[in-house]
Amino acid sequence: MRRSFLSFLAIVGAVLLSPQAARASEARLWIVPPSSPASLSDCPAHAATALGAHSTAARRLTSRAVVRWRDGQVALGTDDDATGSKAGLWDQCFALEVDGRVIVSGAILLPHSARLLRVPVLALRSWRDGDSRLEFDLIPAFPAHAATISEREWQDRLAPLR
Repeated sequence: MRRSFLSFLAIVGAVLLSPQAARASEARLWIVPPSSPASLSDCPAHAATALGAHSTAARRLTSRAVVRWRDGQVALGTDDDATGSKAGLWDQCFALEVDGRVIVSGAILLPHSARLLRVPVLALRSWRDGDSRLEFDLIPAFPAHAATISEREWQDRLAPLR
């Protein structure tokens, strides 16, 4: 009896200490069409609401991508085919989540956009056909100096991504 209990503990310990169990939280990027094609300013609330309601309009980005911000970066996706997913990525809403919780949401723009947005923005850096993978810069507003939150608040908000 004691031997079977020790075997049980060994199995439980192996499972708990396995690489799968020790894996860090996975970040996921969701793309959501804006509520109105002309307005991206309501994207933070719209994208977060769509995810919370499990809307079929929200699609998960599965292509390999990297999201960078001032003090960090996070790798996303597992699919090596970035080319098929680039079309239609900009002028959309996004939600970046960790463990089912939306960390930040906002709008996706091309880096040369003329828009002024005081909401979080993913600037799509690799939007040309020849670019091999998706790369985004995550900034608190577009342009970045138009942010309405402090740098410290922004870094605190992004802390779960590290």
